[in-house]
Amino acid sequence: MLGFNRIDYFTKVLSSLEKNKAAYDHDIFVYVDGGPNAKQEEIKQLIKASKFSDATIVCRVNNWGIGRHLIDARRRLFDELNYDRVLLLEDDLVLGENYVETVFKISNWASKYDDIGTITAYNINSASIEQQLKQENQLIATNRHFWAYVITKQVWDEIKHIIYAYEARFLTKSTYTNRAHRRIRWLFMRKWINRARISKENRLVPEKCVTPPFPKIPFRIATSQDAITALALWHHGYHRITTRVSRAEYIGIEGYSFSPEVYESQGFHQQNLGDYAHIQTPEDFVFADVDEQGNPLKPTEYR
Repeated sequence: MLGFNRIDYFTKVLSSLEKNKAAYDHDIFVYVDGGPNAKQEEIKQLIKASKFSDATIVCRVNNWGIGRHLIDARRRLFDELNYDRVLLLEDDLVLGENYVETVFKISNWASKYDDIGTITAYNINSASIEQQLKQENQLIATNRHFWAYVITKQVWDEIKHIIYAYEARFLTKSTYTNRAHRRIRWLFMRKWINRARISKENRLVPEKCVTPPFPKIPFRIATSQDAITALALWHHGYHRITTRVSRAEYIGIEGYSFSPEVYESQGFHQQNLGDYAHIQTPEDFVFADVDEQGNPLKPTEYR
């Protein structure tokens, strides 16, 4: 779990994680960014008072920015500690009570396919709540932001060279806020966008449900580490999947990349959630390739 200074958000997300019985089967790591605006002591006290009091807490000495902060967390968990898979959770997605169980069960289910890069259980679904009850075991392709996702070491080991190159070139000598957006887009991302994509053999996601995360001409596209992760996954032939029915609620109205205006423009004011907190984990899953009208369930570009 990652945090910085949004204590109100962090408290809500931590509380939701405590309600996930499956969370207690896993090691908990908390990464807290530093700097003059950080709330490290407050977060440490929250963890100490929580049901995860034995969690490992890593506090940055100074402000790394969310990009390096996230990249380094994955480096430590995979490269140094050798975990086979992790669930990465930021402080702005409140989880349903079975979220952890669901995403890890999907990870097990999807392991027979070669093309699954990340797994999450958050989606904005415009269907009525009654319709959503019939969709609770369905999975779809997604290009949305990386919300509370599972990724395996095998996938990370394939894609990390692109992410580490981005980090070394653009994040180590500049603050995350002042990173060279135009150079990232036109000199780094365009190169990978236009390279031939590696093809996986045993695929879950059919071609009709595939959308490249970025256009060939990278005008004004995102340059975040999440965007680079999406690009690296794409280049290596991986797809990202999520549950069609959300098991979480996004609360990040204010944050590094968000404001009330951005929150609304991306549809988060219309999350159309049912009783997401209590949705049970299905016995099995199916990949939904078309909607109820027979149209392909094709994701939008990255956003």
